[in-house]
Amino acid sequence: MSQDVLRGLQKLFGSERRSDCEITFCRDESAPIADGSAASEAVFGPPLPAHSVVLELASERFRTQFERWEPVSATAGRRPQLRIPLGSAAEVPAARAAIRFAYTGEVPTDSSVRQVLELRRQGAYLQISGCVAACDEVLTAKVSSSSRAAVASSHMKNGSNKRARTSEEAPQQPPAVLELFESEVLWPDPQAEPAFGAILATGKRSLVAHFGNSLAALNTHSLREQLLALPAVALEALLESDEFGTDDEASVLLMLAMWMRINRDKAEPAVRQRLCRTVRLVHLSRPYLSLILPALAADHEKDPEAPAGWFSGADALEATAVANFASAAAKEKQMVLWAAEELPAVSGLLRVRPRPQCIPPSGGLTFSWHIPKEHLLQTVRQLQPGSVQRVYGAFDHQPHLAWYLQHGVFAWGFEWCVFIQVTGGQSTAGVLMHCDLPTALTPPGSRLSREGTLTRITTVPISASLVVHRRQGAAARNVQKTCTSDVFVNVGTARGWFKMLPLQNRQQQDAMGNTAAAVTVAADPLAAWVEYLTDGKVSGTLTLLRPSP
Repeated sequence: MSQDVLRGLQKLFGSERRSDCEITFCRDESAPIADGSAASEAVFGPPLPAHSVVLELASERFRTQFERWEPVSATAGRRPQLRIPLGSAAEVPAARAAIRFAYTGEVPTDSSVRQVLELRRQGAYLQISGCVAACDEVLTAKVSSSSRAAVASSHMKNGSNKRARTSEEAPQQPPAVLELFESEVLWPDPQAEPAFGAILATGKRSLVAHFGNSLAALNTHSLREQLLALPAVALEALLESDEFGTDDEASVLLMLAMWMRINRDKAEPAVRQRLCRTVRLVHLSRPYLSLILPALAADHEKDPEAPAGWFSGADALEATAVANFASAAAKEKQMVLWAAEELPAVSGLLRVRPRPQCIPPSGGLTFSWHIPKEHLLQTVRQLQPGSVQRVYGAFDHQPHLAWYLQHGVFAWGFEWCVFIQVTGGQSTAGVLMHCDLPTALTPPGSRLSREGTLTRITTVPISASLVVHRRQGAAARNVQKTCTSDVFVNVGTARGWFKMLPLQNRQQQDAMGNTAAAVTVAADPLAAWVEYLTDGKVSGTLTLLRPSP
């Protein structure tokens, strides 16, 4: 067809020129009134000038309407008026866009995912030829580009330096895939429309690529906020994926606990159970199998409607069976699996493969931390001979929150903080890691929130490396210590090195013949820390290491 003809048709949309009919958007009498408009408002806006030759060729629905109109219009001598019943005035823009597509064959390039879905729905409703296919093409492109951007971002942030993604490095605009899942109400039935099912499959892959793994989702501020805002259908797609990596299944359960704390009341019990069943319980760590899972199951059995009773993935007996299976030898596991064939529910809990390990095999995953000079100074000034004080580090992946609102690194299902321990009169300082139970697992009324809980006798293995930056003259002389997986810490306590940092003192300075420096040490409370203070802070790194098999 001539390009001039195509351009001419496009210009006819909404024009009175050669218009021989009009379209009226009106309320569907069978639709409930939910948009706040008056019940008497039967027509939404002025009529839209239209052209029968375009509409007849573009839509079977309009062609049928014109055929019914022809005898009447010939007798009455008036222009046909095509009425399009809609649920509310909010549907008018999408309906107009569908009519526009009949003239242009184009989906506006600046449309959001939700707008394309709305256009798709109206295009199908009005039977506009080619509209659904064009919308599917645009949706596929948007969701696919979202996936490619997420993968590229993941490679950049977890490449050779293997540093954890930070809030500043996270994407500034939510990707199209999030909008796709937020617009579930606009989805057609994927079973009835395989083409849209393919879009959802692409969307699920993009969703996994966007969040990356459990540690990225938990420790990147923007990703964690997006995670907590996900609709249940998106969270289910994320957690059921075999491609979604984690350091340990405990971190996946922690993600779900955080989401449930915010969204529990928005999800029906059946939906909550499906979400809980996405956690691969048999691959939980020993601390979670021995303490967390039994407590969650017991809280649910006590009161499934209470905030503490959110976990419906396993009852107390199933939790015991899972823990027993996880600790069994290989031969014993085979016998259990054989016996479980007659118990589909139990077999489903046991026959799941582990997720991909997200901690790199070499180098680990590094989080930077720092302690502002003024915080250290305040602590040192409070010291009395023999007294002990802690000063906690702030992790750089934190948003710019108030100091008391910041948290640590989430890993292995627990929250980890780094602090320096200083003792009055001592020439060394300690650096330790504190392990605690995240607050998402201790809602009011839960067994884990009680005083005297068994958390203190629960041990967690540590595979991590601690570094404190140090400069001696122009050279870097960082102090580093490493824990392997045969080192343990009790939940609610700390583990580390009490004499990790040697401090400058007056005797050392005198021995070096540096009288001026010795005087400075005596006058300045932080002079002993001069080798560790750079740019107004003490800084270092915490590197999570992949545990030994």
